[in-house]
Amino acid sequence: ALPISLVGLIVFAGAVAAFGFASDLVALDLLRVIQGVACGCIWGGALTWAIAVAPRERRGAVVGSVIGAAIFGTLLGPLLGVFAVTVGTAPVFSVVGVISLGLALWVRRYPEPVAREAETEPPRAPMATLIRSQGLRLGAWLIVLEAMTIGATSALLPLRLSHLGASGLAIGATFLLASALSTVLAPLVGRATDRRGAARPIAIGLLLSALLIAVLPVPQGWLLAALVSVIVLGGPLTALMIPAVSMMTESAERAGVTIVLATTIVNLGYAIGETTGAPVAASLSTATSDSVPLLGLSVLMLLTLGWVRAARGLPPGARSAAAAAGVPRAESDQPAVEAESRVLV
Repeated sequence: ALPISLVGLIVFAGAVAAFGFASDLVALDLLRVIQGVACGCIWGGALTWAIAVAPRERRGAVVGSVIGAAIFGTLLGPLLGVFAVTVGTAPVFSVVGVISLGLALWVRRYPEPVAREAETEPPRAPMATLIRSQGLRLGAWLIVLEAMTIGATSALLPLRLSHLGASGLAIGATFLLASALSTVLAPLVGRATDRRGAARPIAIGLLLSALLIAVLPVPQGWLLAALVSVIVLGGPLTALMIPAVSMMTESAERAGVTIVLATTIVNLGYAIGETTGAPVAASLSTATSDSVPLLGLSVLMLLTLGWVRAARGLPPGARSAAAAAGVPRAESDQPAVEAESRVLV
């Protein structure tokens, strides 16, 4: 995990600094592709690293913190763009490159995470075992579904808000507030996953998301439409990815599949969902109306809710499992404090 993140940080540093000086369209496109590959390495390695050092008792909380930090990073993107327009692309993106190199030096200080004594590296399982794992299948579909929803709403909502009379500033503020709400809720969802298991927050998130997405086309005033959009994007959708990742990693360990493969599936699922969600929703909206793709997503969520409720053998919350086994609360929570300090320091 650490070498992958390290390589990604170094490659990203060079590509983003060069992006600030390039002016040719082909060069800019090529540098953006390189940045995308590098960011995939950074995110995939960092997520695997965080999960590897987190005990089961706090895995949901750690995943929530990591995703919350990633969402917070999206809030800084628009500010970075403003600085680039005001000051110039060369100095701004050069500073970003220097920061990336600084992070690479910081990463080099840490050893590669090793399996804890109670959790030795599981044997690699055949693909048939991976396919049979219901937690992995359901988790992967939830990742794809959330990414499809984000891609679809990112394509439809700005145009809809503009059609209803919202200014560019109001549209930007809508997505900014949604990201801020999601940043606040992500750690809370992670802790709830640890206590109750993944199924309950997923079920609540699916039900609320399905209902709210279905009513998105109803408001005819931009302010009410923006408010519903903030709640949909920043609220119940947050309760899908975090417990899904926690459930997938736990199921991977049970099935004898490495965490690296589980996090790879997470990243591939998100990329596939977001890549397909936007164009499919835009095409359906153009041919019919916004209601068709949004109601389609709502139906998919309700069908997935039925899958969640019918599923058997999903991993329970780590603390719930500890309580069922008779482990005292103080004893089961102690590794969580140690893990959180290792992840955050």
